[in-house]
Amino acid sequence: MRIINFLKPFNCLEVPNFARNNFKEYFINSDKVMILLFLMQWFIATFITSVMYDTYLYGFFSGGILFISLLVAFRYFKGTRTMRALVAISMMLFSLIFIQQHLGRIEMHFHVFIAMAILTLYKDTLPIIIAAATTILHHLVFNYLQYYEISAFDMPIMVFNYGCGIDIVILHAIFVVVEMLILTYMIQLQVEHSIELHKTEKEVVELNEKLHYSSMHDSLTGLANRQYLYNHIELITANANRHKDKFALLFLDLDKFKNINDTLGHDIGDGLLKAIAIRLKNILRENDIIARIGGDEFIIVLSDIENEKSILECINKILDIFKKEIVINGNILKSSTSIGCSIYPNDSTDINELMKYADMAMYSAKENGRNTFEFFTKSLNENLHNFINMIEDMDRALNENEFKLYYQAKVDVKTEKIMGAEALIRWEHHEKGIIFPDKFIGLAESSGFIIKLGKFILNESAAFISKLNSMGYKDTNISINISSLQAKDLELYYDLVQIIETYSIDTKQLSVEITESVMMENKTSASELLNKIKELGINIYLDDFGTGYSSLQYLQTFPIDIIKIDKSFVDKITSTIDKNIVLLNTILLMGQTLGIKVIAEGVEDNQQLKYLKEKNCDFYQGYLKSKPLPEDEFIKLLQKDLL
Repeated sequence: MRIINFLKPFNCLEVPNFARNNFKEYFINSDKVMILLFLMQWFIATFITSVMYDTYLYGFFSGGILFISLLVAFRYFKGTRTMRALVAISMMLFSLIFIQQHLGRIEMHFHVFIAMAILTLYKDTLPIIIAAATTILHHLVFNYLQYYEISAFDMPIMVFNYGCGIDIVILHAIFVVVEMLILTYMIQLQVEHSIELHKTEKEVVELNEKLHYSSMHDSLTGLANRQYLYNHIELITANANRHKDKFALLFLDLDKFKNINDTLGHDIGDGLLKAIAIRLKNILRENDIIARIGGDEFIIVLSDIENEKSILECINKILDIFKKEIVINGNILKSSTSIGCSIYPNDSTDINELMKYADMAMYSAKENGRNTFEFFTKSLNENLHNFINMIEDMDRALNENEFKLYYQAKVDVKTEKIMGAEALIRWEHHEKGIIFPDKFIGLAESSGFIIKLGKFILNESAAFISKLNSMGYKDTNISINISSLQAKDLELYYDLVQIIETYSIDTKQLSVEITESVMMENKTSASELLNKIKELGINIYLDDFGTGYSSLQYLQTFPIDIIKIDKSFVDKITSTIDKNIVLLNTILLMGQTLGIKVIAEGVEDNQQLKYLKEKNCDFYQGYLKSKPLPEDEFIKLLQKDLL
């Protein structure tokens, strides 16, 4: 069966369409090489020998006719199987000229085997088969003519320069057939290997394109995400500056969306977001941008606005689409939205400030009864003082030990045993109760307070590792998150060195987590910092993989040990097939191929865990094992896990 397969002509091999263009170009170049080779052997083997050895000039003219024929054929058939067949026949006919011109001298007779080997350049079995068939047919016919002493061009017909019977011809034919089998087998191996390499390269390119697309688009609604928004708003700003134009930034937040999730479930909530995204996209102009930046929050950028009236027209269209009922899985839903608007450059020329003003205007709309809109005004600027007060409050809270670390278990998928935890910051406010990171981390980063907070997190984590060591849990790994500001400064490296020495901890017990957006913003500084951290023996996690740029280049450039798959992909693990499941599978397979461990975030049920086990995911993190716990409760969980 294997012999039958490799005797198939090249077109019979399973060559995918994506590889055919490359092979076409390769064949054309091979045709050129063959024609050049034919020209050289024609000149050397016929013309020169005719002059030097007074042999027959018919060989020179016969070879010339073949050469000119090939040139004409190349014009019409280059790169085709017809051209390859013609080249094979011409090479074998030239062997006939060699043999006949030199009276069957065995040295020239070896041109048959050399020519067949040269034809493997095509990586096509057809020329080899044609060459072998031509050779065998030629030897049978000419041996018959030689046996009966028939002459041509006033000279005897010769195959060998000695008399021989049909048995020698058959033996020689066997040699030719054996060489044909070997060469065609080699060709098949080469073609299969070339196709596999091309296929692998194509898969990597396609994966990178998918990851790049997912990095710029929201996985649920398909709208642009925050990264896409930031990239394109810079272009819009530059265009507005160039043409002295204005643009409006609308901040939308659905009213009481949490109630829908809590009462009807997240599936219904997700369906509502998808439906609203479609309706919003349909009413916008082509050059406007709509992005989902998280949860039930959307940002719309209206380009080239003339006045507030044109903005109001768009806002009214937005409010109108919420007046229509939406049916999701048989549930009739009515929703509304609150909209805040800021205008460039009237309100600000700083994009971050402009977004902040639109956000403040949106909250003002909510306070005024929801299902309405507000433009940013200077009176709203007073709210900025609240942010300043909060910054001062954070500084106070740090001094009064209101910030606490909670630990969420990281679990081995196979053994379901805890292998470590991620340190997560909580603010236990003396009046407001627990404040979660999404309420203050952004402000801490924008104000620079994150540097102080980062040192606190590092110190507390190291102290906790030391405590675990004293209790005998020396294999437990604690990971901490690095902000964009920390990634810009090598001071973090020296802080790590000092902490390791102070608490006498093994570096394998400590890991750092960095997001793709941080690496995008600070490629050079982040690379230098991470490489120095890696030299200490500290593991490096790439957090939220698949939601940022997700380029394979980052996995090659940065010393990543573990990639963390974002919860949004894990949420898609259901009984039905979803495109995000395909992407999840691809990331898991890529991690295994590159030798990088993978941890899945947000695992909440046994179905998700079972699926991750089947796909050989290494670790998971989520409520299925435990929510983030205070230090003492995590230790109890750890003790229970080892029983």
